[in-house]
Amino acid sequence: MAKTPTADIYFLIFASIILFAAFIFCIIYFFNHYRKKERKNFLDQQALKTVFERELLQSKIEMQEQTFNYISQEIHDNVGQILSLAKVQINIMNESVNVNNPMLDQVKENIGKALSDLRGIAKRLSNERIRDLSILDAVRIETEPINKTGIINANVSVKGDERKMDEQKKQMLFRIIQECLQNVIKHAECSRLEIDFCYLPEKMEVFVRDNGKGFDVDKALSDSDGLGLQNIRTRVSLIGGELLIESTISKGSTFIIKIPHE
Repeated sequence: MAKTPTADIYFLIFASIILFAAFIFCIIYFFNHYRKKERKNFLDQQALKTVFERELLQSKIEMQEQTFNYISQEIHDNVGQILSLAKVQINIMNESVNVNNPMLDQVKENIGKALSDLRGIAKRLSNERIRDLSILDAVRIETEPINKTGIINANVSVKGDERKMDEQKKQMLFRIIQECLQNVIKHAECSRLEIDFCYLPEKMEVFVRDNGKGFDVDKALSDSDGLGLQNIRTRVSLIGGELLIESTISKGSTFIIKIPHE
């Protein structure tokens, strides 16, 4: 029995409705899937932002604690001793009938040295100090007390043209470099420390090198005592960077921090 034109029309209408419904369903499905994915990305970004802000705050607290420890140590070991010596010299001159010009010159020299040390402390007084400094200048100031010990010769160098950094990223990078330096000072037993900044077209690289005793990188990262290294790696990733650690026993270590430009 032949199909009637009416039956064909009904079939086409029915098929069109089914296709249209399927099309609408696909649109709704993909729209909901996109919304869910977009929502997940947003939540992931918010979570990452929260972690970054928490780490940044922790970094600032650590920088402040380190600064206070440095101030306490410097005042006790250097400024306090210098001023105590100046006081003794003044008491000696006070008991003398004649003015002792050489000793007076020594008093002036010691007080001048104490003032110079206090100015150095003032440079490091606040963890906000790097806001008005470039990352290079901030790190150079950080190496001053290392060089004053006379045990480690620390040097900062730069290749390429320095580029301005986002303030929060700069704060975090500064703390990362501080942590690398602390790791070297505490464990490397080195005599030479190099901090090299290399500015490339798409990224900057920071090399923290020492000529110390070296260590087993994999073992240090897996041990519970290697939390400091893991912390450095976490903070580098939070500013979109990459951390490489190279070390050879008896030959030294290198921390390589790679950070893309904004």
